Amino acid sequence: METGACIEAHKINEKITHSLCLCRESEVSEIIILTPCGICQERLSHWGGDVAVAVSNNENRLVFKTLRELMPYHWSMVNGAAL
Repeated sequence: METGACIEAHKINEKITHSLCLCRESEVSEIIILTPCGICQERLSHWGGDVAVAVSNNENRLVFKTLRELMPYHWSMVNGAAL
């Protein structure tokens, strides 16, 4: 869902510091916070492991975690440049 914003930020050389994904089934449904999928996490990793993303939780409260917290075993570790 964040693809367009990520691509635009990269194109104009702007840093992404936070990201959140919200959804709901209809205009009267509860808004739900979604943790970014793996593909979106990889896209956001371009800006480093300190990017904060909203994560799903049982209380549906706005909670942010860094990409580093979400991906402690990221593949970049093999290059010595872990998120």
